[in-house]
Amino acid sequence: MKKIKAKSEHENGFLLQQRCKERILIREEIFLLACFLEEWYWQNKEMKDRKEYQDPEYILKRWGKIRHKILGGPGYGNGYLQEKINMSMENILVRLKKDIPYLPDSDYFAYSYFVAGFDNRMVAYLLGLESEKIASAVKGKLKDEFLIMHSPHKFEYLEVLPHLPDWQLPIWQRNAIFA
Repeated sequence: MKKIKAKSEHENGFLLQQRCKERILIREEIFLLACFLEEWYWQNKEMKDRKEYQDPEYILKRWGKIRHKILGGPGYGNGYLQEKINMSMENILVRLKKDIPYLPDSDYFAYSYFVAGFDNRMVAYLLGLESEKIASAVKGKLKDEFLIMHSPHKFEYLEVLPHLPDWQLPIWQRNAIFA
């Protein structure tokens, strides 16, 4: 960005607006990290000598509460992640629920985690699955479900799922091209 010298409030309205937008973007980007850092600081500095913080189960319970608030999960409802996906993508998750009302919560949250860019290992951990192969199978099942559905949004659902390397088109796109 071109350097702009600050002179006065009236002469640099554009610069002030730009800085306000940049500040908002930075705050949005570090918001999730800030939640984890605050909990870490609180547990490791302020409360480290308290009796309940010597119990690993209690600590994991507190971390889980924050994780579900941010990432959502089956049985806990939507978190900040799902709200952010809906805001950024014109309510894609709301439309997904309408298009596939029988979609299990675990698959719904798996889809949101895949959209966010989490790999199979992380999705398996967050959903309590036994292995990353099961998470991969869930992703495959979602893709198959999207291909057979009769929704005008099906290709949008497929597009935001992580797929093959950039040099290779996904199977559904190759089939559409060569059909």
